Amino acid sequence: MRALLLLVPAGLLAAPAAAQPRAAEPPRRDIVLPPEIADGRMVDQMGDMVGALTRAFMNLPVGEVEAAIENRPVTRADRMKTVRSESGMSERELQGEIERSKVAMKQGGQAMVRALPVITDALNRAGDEIARAIANMPSPNYPRR
Repeated sequence: MRALLLLVPAGLLAAPAAAQPRAAEPPRRDIVLPPEIADGRMVDQMGDMVGALTRAFMNLPVGEVEAAIENRPVTRADRMKTVRSESGMSERELQGEIERSKVAMKQGGQAMVRALPVITDALNRAGDEIARAIANMPSPNYPRR
C-alpha cells in the first residue's frame, strides 16, 4: 500500500511529459522545376545574354585606366584602346568562345537538374537524422537528481 502511495505522485509527475503531442513531421514536397529550366530554354536565353554582354564589354575603353594606373598623362592612343584592341581577339574567335561557353552552361544546367533530386533526398534524410538526434537529447528543464 505504501509503495502504491509513492508511485501515484511519481506517475502524476510523468503524465504531463507523456501527454505532450509529438511534433508532426512536415509533409515532404518534391521540388518541381519550371519547364524552362528543365528543358534548357532559360539556359539558352542566358547564353545569348552573356554573348551580348561579352560583345559590349569588348568595346569598353581601357586606355585611360591604364594611363591612370601607370601615373602618366592620357594620350590620344590611350583614348583609342579598348578591351578588344588590347586582347587581340577577332570577332570569329570571340564568337567561338561564346558558343563554347553556351554549351558548357547548358551542360552544367542539365547536370544540376539531374543532381537536384539526389541532393534534395540527401538533405531530407540529413534533416530527419538531425530531428531524431534532437529528440533524443535530454531536456535542459528536466530536473537533475
